[in-house]
Amino acid sequence: MKKCRFLFCVLILLATLSGSILQSCQSDARNATRIPPTVKKAKKQWQEDALLSLTDLINRNTDTDLNYFKRARIYFDREQYSLALEDINEAINEKDNVGEYFLLRGKVNREIGEIDNALEDAERAEALQQSSPDLYILLADIFQVKNKFREANKYLVQAMKMAPYDGSAYYVKGMLLARQGDSLASLANLNSAISMNPRLIRAYQQSTIIYRKLLNFNQALAFNNKAIKRFPNNAELYFERGDIYKNLSIIDTALVYYQKATSINPKFGEAFFQIGALEIKQRGYYGALLAFQKLILIDPNHPQINYLIAYCYEKLGNDVKAKEYFTYETAKNPADQMALNGLWRVKQRENGRLFPSYYPEDDVEIDYKTLDSSRVKIDMIKPRGTTNMRIDSSRNAKIQ
Repeated sequence: MKKCRFLFCVLILLATLSGSILQSCQSDARNATRIPPTVKKAKKQWQEDALLSLTDLINRNTDTDLNYFKRARIYFDREQYSLALEDINEAINEKDNVGEYFLLRGKVNREIGEIDNALEDAERAEALQQSSPDLYILLADIFQVKNKFREANKYLVQAMKMAPYDGSAYYVKGMLLARQGDSLASLANLNSAISMNPRLIRAYQQSTIIYRKLLNFNQALAFNNKAIKRFPNNAELYFERGDIYKNLSIIDTALVYYQKATSINPKFGEAFFQIGALEIKQRGYYGALLAFQKLILIDPNHPQINYLIAYCYEKLGNDVKAKEYFTYETAKNPADQMALNGLWRVKQRENGRLFPSYYPEDDVEIDYKTLDSSRVKIDMIKPRGTTNMRIDSSRNAKIQ
């Protein structure tokens, strides 16, 4: 009987201790003192870790084509298109019968403006039985750039049946409408694209361009602001902002944003040209000279670049350098009458027939084929019911 009482007491004691331990564990669990909380990695950190892992697998020749493809997708997502293209080329070299690989390369080529290559890759992906909304959207986008609206619409309809809430599809629809002259419907679809995919930078850019062509500069600035807040390191957005202020004749502010574009992308030739052109308009010939000197390093064959540098030197009173660059221009283009006139003026001053302080005050005409400053351009948008709309003259500058 005494043994039974003793065992009973032991059991009660053990039960009490167990309850206390369990309560302590539950308390610890609630307070997260024993089991560390799960920390979710930021997307950037996750991508960095994935890149390291994939690079290690590639170096060890493990599933090489697949890992090149995975790494290319990360680079593509991060808008590192040159790296993405290198990797997806390696993947295709390893295995050239996978539709997904050609689809990704087509998307990369689309982003860097290689439209014909993008079309070739997209058609190859389709031939390899690849059928996805991404592919049909890519094909629709390519065909709208090529002004093949019937083909573009065919693929777009199919894509929107498969993915009715894909922002890229609405972007393509907006571009199709814009190219066919329906600006209001285009803007509505571009706005839908932004709502569904806020990282679709081209939708912001095209909305900005359309509003600028409609002379609605407040809305153009509003969309440009939204884009810059989301993509603060994109040089093209600052260039577009400079274009808006130039159209508003707020030259000093336009110069600030063109210069911001060149600080982000030191090889942005079109921005240097615009800086030089605006500086000449304000008779800031030294600033113009610096901009054109940077431009000639980026693009030695830029039309009239030697003439522009010569003109700046002439205005600054340096006839020796002016003559040098006028000569370069006439050697490249013997029919350039402005360069020939410049050489004549220099020789007249050398012979004492013109006062040394005389320099031309007549207009400098620049007629050239411009650089493409964004991945997609609308050549001309004519909104319904609008006539005699002022055309943006930023690509054919008349310099005072």
